[in-house]
Amino acid sequence: MKINLYTAEREKISEGVFRIWLVDEKVGSRNFFIRAFEIEPGFSTEKDSHNYEHGIFILEGKGVAYIERDEILISKYDSFFIPPNFEHMIKNNGSEILRFICVVPSSYREVRK
Repeated sequence: MKINLYTAEREKISEGVFRIWLVDEKVGSRNFFIRAFEIEPGFSTEKDSHNYEHGIFILEGKGVAYIERDEILISKYDSFFIPPNFEHMIKNNGSEILRFICVVPSSYREVRK
């Protein structure tokens, strides 16, 4: 099954922040999920932490990733890792949409909340 980032359904998760499911159990994935996020200029994800790791790859835009006490400037083609239980937030401080891929383990839905 093929899912296109630009035509897939966008799910609003907070003001200015959207999630797009690309690979999950609906397409047969058992070990990992791939999600895309879009953050409008001036907005950010909510600050949170989870007991699973994240792999992030920036597709376009620029911003700041806050991971625990670190501030990491991010832009197109950058990637970074968020360890389990680290407080994190991603903010779009640019003038265009910040779009990135986020890979998480499939246990994400079981441990969520």
